[in-house]
Amino acid sequence: MTNHEQVRCPYVVGNVVTLQLKTPFDGQRIDARIIKVFEPFTLSSVMVVRPACPTTTWEGDMVLKLFDRRFATEFRQNEEISPWTSEIGQNYHQFILDGDAAKLVAELTTDRELPGRNIDTWNSSQEETYLHDYMQGLYETETQAYRALADMQGDDIPRLFSCVTMPSSPPAQSNLPSEYIDIPGILLQYIEGFPLTDLAICAPRDSWQTICENAIRIVNLVGDRGILNEDVKTRSFVVQSCPENQFHVFMIDFALCDFREDYADEIEWENCKAIQDEEGAIGCVMQKKLQGGFVYRRSARYKNLDEKYKRED
Repeated sequence: MTNHEQVRCPYVVGNVVTLQLKTPFDGQRIDARIIKVFEPFTLSSVMVVRPACPTTTWEGDMVLKLFDRRFATEFRQNEEISPWTSEIGQNYHQFILDGDAAKLVAELTTDRELPGRNIDTWNSSQEETYLHDYMQGLYETETQAYRALADMQGDDIPRLFSCVTMPSSPPAQSNLPSEYIDIPGILLQYIEGFPLTDLAICAPRDSWQTICENAIRIVNLVGDRGILNEDVKTRSFVVQSCPENQFHVFMIDFALCDFREDYADEIEWENCKAIQDEEGAIGCVMQKKLQGGFVYRRSARYKNLDEKYKRED
């Protein structure tokens, strides 16, 4: 392979990744074998992994979610950024060593509109720095959301097992600052099930109403904890089959969230909640999709938001 050729994604079934666990595991390293991948990769690379060797720290399969700019395929395409190559990697590493990555990240921190104005004229190293900074932001948002939702873990959302980093540079390049190189990620409880999107083909009709109402209940519980999710979709829910034809609903994906503490006042917060309409993103969509199998009854809180902020259907 030449330096100009696209690097093949290493996140394939059978490959082993090395992860460094964070709190409370104090930097312990483990090897994990990939047993399933969820493609296409959008903002993050998501896969199911299990320990490559027996360990007392980790039992069973887990979901590994890596915020890896190199293989965020859809995001790179949407931003019109070229696929990752060895040459791009080498140039990016030199950009870091020259101190230019740190300078650009500082600019991005103070001016979030910078990419929209300049990305068309940026070189590949500037693009990679922007991508890395953006992915770091997604990781920090998702982990903040899981902390805020600690009481819901294991019941309405997956348990967060550990935050992780995956070193992405070989030992020969250990002089590179890890903050611009290592890939952040999270290890989550693996919920085996089907997406809410596939409800009509995966569950009996008489269960649809309850399942959809549970999804909406979770959306509102998340909102009660001061979170506005800008990416609520039917694929944001996994439905787990249980004995006696019962079903358990879990909500996933919290990388595109805002938090109440970041808003100036309650009016601004409520207005944004009304515009985003997280409840309707599930209720309206599933009512239309299930063609009479589910009737969406808008909650009192969203009726109130509709009235206060004059939302028009």
